[in-house]
Amino acid sequence: MRSLVTLVLLTLFSFSSNTCFSEAASASPKQLILPIRQDAGTRLLVADIYGRTPLVSNGFIVDLTAEHLWANCETNYQSSTFSQPKCGSPQCITANTSYCFNFCSKFTRPFCHNNTCGRYLENPASHQTTIGEVSQDIISFRSTDGSKPGPAVQIPNFLFTCAPSALVDIGLPKGVQGVAGLAQGSIALHNQLASRVGFKPIFTLCIPSTSTGNGLIFFGSNGPYIFSGVDASKNLVYTPIIIDPFRQYYIHVKSISVDRKPVPINKSLLSVSNIGTGGGTTINTLLPYTILEGSIYKALLTSFAKQLPNIHPVKPIAPFGLCYESKSFAPSPLWPVVPSIDFELEGKGKVWSILGVNSMVEAKPGVLCLAFVNGGNEYRAAVNVGSHQMKDVIMEFDLSQSRLGIGYPLGGYRTGCHYFNFNNAA
Repeated sequence: MRSLVTLVLLTLFSFSSNTCFSEAASASPKQLILPIRQDAGTRLLVADIYGRTPLVSNGFIVDLTAEHLWANCETNYQSSTFSQPKCGSPQCITANTSYCFNFCSKFTRPFCHNNTCGRYLENPASHQTTIGEVSQDIISFRSTDGSKPGPAVQIPNFLFTCAPSALVDIGLPKGVQGVAGLAQGSIALHNQLASRVGFKPIFTLCIPSTSTGNGLIFFGSNGPYIFSGVDASKNLVYTPIIIDPFRQYYIHVKSISVDRKPVPINKSLLSVSNIGTGGGTTINTLLPYTILEGSIYKALLTSFAKQLPNIHPVKPIAPFGLCYESKSFAPSPLWPVVPSIDFELEGKGKVWSILGVNSMVEAKPGVLCLAFVNGGNEYRAAVNVGSHQMKDVIMEFDLSQSRLGIGYPLGGYRTGCHYFNFNNAA
C-alpha cells in the first residue's frame, strides 16, 4: 500500500512540475496577471485567458463560488496538446472526481470517451448543470513585477473540465466559453497556478469601475500592486477568511454603521457561527450589487436616509429601494459625497469603509440609488458582497494566511484598476 501511495505522489510531481517559462524569464515569476472586464449587459466579470496549441484567447466568467476551470470543448476546440486522463489516474485523484465515463456511444455527447473521469458543472447564470470530463491542456499567463506585464508563462497539462456547448448557450455573455473557478478547490485556478509555478496561494482582484476598461487579477504574492506609481498593497486592512462547507469565502462583519452611527440590526445574523443557515458575510463576484438579509436591508436604508435629512428621496428604481437626484450631492474624487457605510471587521479597529463611489450607483441619468438589494431570507449569507462594492478596491485573498486584505478605493488616488497598462510589456 505504501509503495502505491509513493508511486502516485511521484507521478503527481512529474505531471505538475513541467511548467514552461519564456526565454526572457530567467527565474520563476513572483506574480502572474490576468486581465478582467465587466460585461456591460450581464455585469458579470469576464477573464480573457490564453490556452491550447496554438494559443487562442477565450472569455471565462470569474466565479468565487466555483472550484475549478471549465470550458466548452464541443465547439471549435482544436489543440495539439489536449489530452484526457483516465479514471483512477493521479490527475483524476487530484481533481477529486466522482464519476467515470464507461458508457459512451454514438448517442452521447461528442467529446465523451470511455474511462475518463468527470466532475459536476453548473452555469452560474442559468444554473443548468451537467457532468463534464476532466481534461488537460496548455494555459498561458503574463508575468509581472507589479507595475507592468512581463514575459509570458506557459503551463502545460493544466487540469480543467470539458463542458458541452449547451452549457454556455444561456445567460452567459457573448463569446464566453466557460468559468474560471476561484473557490477553495484542489484544481481551482489559483491553487493550480501556485503549485505549478511555485508561489503562494494568493490571488488579488482589482475590478474595473467601468465596462470599457480592463481590471486584473494578480496571482502569487502580497504585491506590489502598482497603479500610476502608487503601490496599493501598502494600505490593506486584513481580516480572517472563513471557508464554509461549500468551499466559499466568508468574513466576519461584527456590525454595520452609517457615518459611524450603528445600524440597529440583529447581530446574530452576522455571526460566522451561522454560516450556511443565513448568517455571516460572503464575497461573490456573480452578484452585481451587495444583497442583504431583509431586516438588515431595511435598517440600513432607514439609517442612511436619517443621515441625509435635508435631501429628499425620489421614487426608487428597481431593484433599489432608496434613490436621490444626483445634483443633490457635492462631487469629489470619491463622488458622490454621502455618508460612509462601515463594516466593522474582526480585529481591533479594523473597518471596511464603503464610500460614495462604491455605495451609490447611477440607476438612470440624474438619479443615484443606494447600491444594495433586499435579499429577504433567500441567501445562505446575511450579507452577500457584490462586485459594485469591490470596484477599484484591492481585494487580496491570501489563502496562505487565511486572510482577506481590503484596500482603500483607488479612485481616491485619482487612478483605478483600469490604469494598469497591459500594453506596456517588458
